[in-house]
Amino acid sequence: MNGRTVWLSGLAAFWLGGCIITPSPELVALQLAGTAVTTVASVAPDSPDTPIVHTYERPRMVCIEYNPVVSVEDFVPSLQAEFSRFGVETRVYEGGMPESCRYTLHYVAQREWNRSTFGSDYSSYMSSARLELRLRGSMLAAASYRPGMLGYDKWASTRSKLSPSVRVLVYGNAEGKPPVTSSSTP
Repeated sequence: MNGRTVWLSGLAAFWLGGCIITPSPELVALQLAGTAVTTVASVAPDSPDTPIVHTYERPRMVCIEYNPVVSVEDFVPSLQAEFSRFGVETRVYEGGMPESCRYTLHYVAQREWNRSTFGSDYSSYMSSARLELRLRGSMLAAASYRPGMLGYDKWASTRSKLSPSVRVLVYGNAEGKPPVTSSSTP
């Protein structure tokens, strides 16, 4: 602290009669509410938007068709991580589909920029995505991500946004749930 700062601080304390300035309770409550809403709402949706599913055998290996137009940096790594979580291997290819690829994944996604609640800096986020699983070129299933009604989930990670859609593609049903297997006991 320099001498001028100390002098001004002393003058302010004398002039205000020793009062301590604090933010209003309303401002503190508003900041807390904003933090709570942002924290709770940053969780991605639990189900994909408008899934389309035909009956097919669960894939063990999926070839991801690289889309250079998609500018979401962590999109392909997020896809690979989610497929791996469900025990499905992935391979990324660019150009013509390799003969060894039975199941292929085609995707599109959009990135947008905005400021988070109470934030001053702009950040990018994945604003929508569509995944299509194909068997030798024929579409088997498709699922999409779109932000929730209030759009708070837009700040969730790319991976958590893609998770419900990948679940639909892996399990082959619109609910994205593992098939029920019946076990018979003698």
